[in-house]
Amino acid sequence: MHRAFRGKTLADSSLINFSQVPDSFESLAKVGEQTVWAIGQQGDHDHHYVGVDIPVFAEKDFFHNHFRERCWFALVPLLHFLRRLGGPDGWPTPEPRGSFIIDDPNLHHRSYGYIDFEKLANHASAHNYHATIATVPLDAWYFDRKVADLFQTHKKQISLMMHGVNHVADELARSYDEQDALSLLATGLRRIADLESRSGVAIARIMAAPHGAFAESMADLMLRLGYEAACVSIGSLLRWNPEKVWPADLGFSLAQALGSLAFPVFHRTGISEIDIRLSAFLGHPVIIATHHHDCVSNFARLEYMANMVNSIGNIQWMGIEDISRTNFRSKTHNGMLQIWPYSRRFKIPLSAEITSAQVCRSLYCEGFTIDLDGNRRDGTEAAVLNLPARYRISNNTMEIFFPPTNGVDYNQVASKSVGMWPVVRRLLTEARDRTQPILSLASAR
Repeated sequence: MHRAFRGKTLADSSLINFSQVPDSFESLAKVGEQTVWAIGQQGDHDHHYVGVDIPVFAEKDFFHNHFRERCWFALVPLLHFLRRLGGPDGWPTPEPRGSFIIDDPNLHHRSYGYIDFEKLANHASAHNYHATIATVPLDAWYFDRKVADLFQTHKKQISLMMHGVNHVADELARSYDEQDALSLLATGLRRIADLESRSGVAIARIMAAPHGAFAESMADLMLRLGYEAACVSIGSLLRWNPEKVWPADLGFSLAQALGSLAFPVFHRTGISEIDIRLSAFLGHPVIIATHHHDCVSNFARLEYMANMVNSIGNIQWMGIEDISRTNFRSKTHNGMLQIWPYSRRFKIPLSAEITSAQVCRSLYCEGFTIDLDGNRRDGTEAAVLNLPARYRISNNTMEIFFPPTNGVDYNQVASKSVGMWPVVRRLLTEARDRTQPILSLASAR
């Protein structure tokens, strides 16, 4: 079938005359009573009529400049048209995935600020969502056993990830020498590994940068030490990397590869319905950044946002680690599973008709093909010939990962004294957060 796309500016004297568009065409968008986007067929042609300009990309421009809360409509018809143009042979949009991230809480007590962890888990179960708690490694010195058990028994509703190391201002966006940066990042991993071993609760090695402050200079070091990915909003990346020339697909692809070694960074949004819907339209994971004070009134704000996200489609709510490991596009053709990765570690289900898997060449890896016939499916790890890539198959799932060639054992990196200020600052912050509900209640009386 032939397809045509016609776009004009609303201010242009040669504006498409929508009164001449056949009545059989479907109107998808209007400004007032005036149709500005219509789709239909004429003979064997599929026509898309759009009454707005297609954005013109300038040098060093990128997708996010034209597709965000303040400007997005002009690109939606074009993206829709290109998807239709690709047809069944194109890369399908990934199934919708989502998670809330709640920054700062720790496991010291059953509650943190306005959050009661048991109530949060039950509320998430009742309203179909997942909350990932971004916890500060400096707080890992203590945990409450009952709180740890809650995370163990409610894995579908709540999980944990990393939130900085000491949570001081701009700690992941400062200028360090390499050894100091390695020491800081390794300290965070050691603290989290220790908390994990004592509590039995899994904690994703994925970084939510405090205040969004994340500099590209940290990316290679994080990858070498064993961090899996980072989750940072696009606005924060732009703010904290002002000299970087961004690729044209910033905001379009499922993640950005930062640093010379391609460290994956995927994106989160604030509590913005437009940004959330735009993320879902692109097939991005819907990751909504919140804090404990967004959980007032028995999680009413989370409930509202979860209901809105659930109305978009059959979204799969999951923890941040699972989001990272499903961050790929895939399609199957003649028994071959083709995979376009946006992470360095991912899991993918294998159906009975799949006989081989092809990982496409990307910033994260060289391309390669795995012949699945005769492969052991007992979880045995295997190497890809002549490439720093490994895989294992267990039952009907394949896991593929691309470790760095110059990895560093974080346990072998010398520690550096944390100093008094980060400890004092964190104690004061936690005291403020924990007393806020009490003070609010007192002031309301």
